[in-house]
Amino acid sequence: MKRPLVLSVLLAGAALAAQAQPPQLGRLFLSPEQRAQLDAQRYGPPAPDPALAAPPSPPPPPPPAPPVELNGVVQRSSGRTTVWLNQEAQNEPHNHLARDKSGTPGTLTLRLSNGQVLLLKPGQRYDPASGTVTEAPP
Repeated sequence: MKRPLVLSVLLAGAALAAQAQPPQLGRLFLSPEQRAQLDAQRYGPPAPDPALAAPPSPPPPPPPAPPVELNGVVQRSSGRTTVWLNQEAQNEPHNHLARDKSGTPGTLTLRLSNGQVLLLKPGQRYDPASGTVTEAPP
């Protein structure tokens, strides 16, 4: 009998506490002024987009490719080849150069990035700006 009495007192106390303090949520959303400002932005004329206002400027032209000069070729007795292009050694298999099929010693075939094939001998220079092969100055 004591148990139901304690339980009913606890329930009555909880009900009174809930009625005595209504929950205070505060401002859950925006004030009327903020809501009016958002509505004006939403339904008003669209703001000008700076990306659409001015057409994009064309990209600058790429810099001209530097000339390619074949400074020398060394073929070892082991068959491995070292090629000097623009004063830098290119060792096999990293030089990606093919030996000339005619068998002329020291002549190399270069395949350019645009697919063009060039035949260069040591001391020659290829100028991509003019597309010509000339003898390099000493």
